[in-house]
Amino acid sequence: MKLSLSLLFAFLFAGGTLFAQVPGMMTMQPASVPDGTDLGANTTVNAAGIALGNRVKMRGFVDFTYSYGDLNAHPDLNASQKDARFSTAADIDFLFDFSPLTAEIHFNATNSNSISATTTRTNPDPFLPTPAYSTTGTADGVGIEQVYGRYAFNRDFNISFGRQLTALGYEADEAPGLYSVTSAYIMGMGTNYVDGVRANFNNGRFGLSLGLHDNYFAGQGDDTFNQDKIAIDLAASFMIIPGLEAQLGYANQDADTADDWSQFNAWIAYNPGDLTLAFEYDNADKGPKDYWSMLLLANYQFNEMFAATFKYSHEDEEVGGGDIEADRFTFALLFTITQNLFFNVEYSHSEVDAASDYDVEEFYLEALLTF
Repeated sequence: MKLSLSLLFAFLFAGGTLFAQVPGMMTMQPASVPDGTDLGANTTVNAAGIALGNRVKMRGFVDFTYSYGDLNAHPDLNASQKDARFSTAADIDFLFDFSPLTAEIHFNATNSNSISATTTRTNPDPFLPTPAYSTTGTADGVGIEQVYGRYAFNRDFNISFGRQLTALGYEADEAPGLYSVTSAYIMGMGTNYVDGVRANFNNGRFGLSLGLHDNYFAGQGDDTFNQDKIAIDLAASFMIIPGLEAQLGYANQDADTADDWSQFNAWIAYNPGDLTLAFEYDNADKGPKDYWSMLLLANYQFNEMFAATFKYSHEDEEVGGGDIEADRFTFALLFTITQNLFFNVEYSHSEVDAASDYDVEEFYLEALLTF
């Protein structure tokens, strides 16, 4: 396996150099410094996409991934396990502009090997008595990821309503926005799609969003959060100087059958052009569980064809007097083949300190097509 990976990495580096020398090949535009925050903004109006008439655009992606994982438990457990799979996910969005009213509908599709609708990963479940990979995945089919409308009262203030992405967290919810193949966390809160209404303000440098939602925290169901328990989330983002952005966020929801859930999230990111640096801190009361995590991210765009990412995450969760800690190191090589085709390689190493200690080696190959 080690020899095969070494040969594969050598091939990828050679291939990246070759692609860079092909005349006339389409490439990404040079990185630019962001001068405003997106939080609370009406991004539908100026979004890129394939025009389907004067008022409708379409965009999306196809994400094909090969993943290999090697879980090495403590020798006394005799629980070592390997997992290898191909998986495919796709997303198609339709954007409607009837200003001042706009709307978006996001469809996603997965095969049965996909762990989620947007990113494929084989991270083990640290809560199992014996460490093991999750093999449930999601069923084949097409679903609605987001569907919402937005009414803009003026350039700075708008109201959005429907099924929307939660506002807390630094990492993107879909493959094209990640700086690697997988997200950084094993146990993390992550983002979620929730039904509700949100008041938004954005004047370029400052963004503010206040939402009322049903069942805010993912995977809890109505047994924990009853329909009459409305959740709130509040997020504020500020572009301190061009390229330097900071965001604070808080969410809370009462629970019927357990302790209340709440989450505080803060991150800061610096992007002067080709370099991206980010730090994130998350603290949550997950019913009877206390959780906190941190993320360090560094990405550098060496040229129009090649970038590299390093990520480190630490997580700590107290469960019934016990404690689970997880550290994950990720290194990714990102190749731009054309403006719409990307080939990414990732290696991740995780160490989990729980009732059953173990470590995980993960390897990913990803072909990502956007349109």
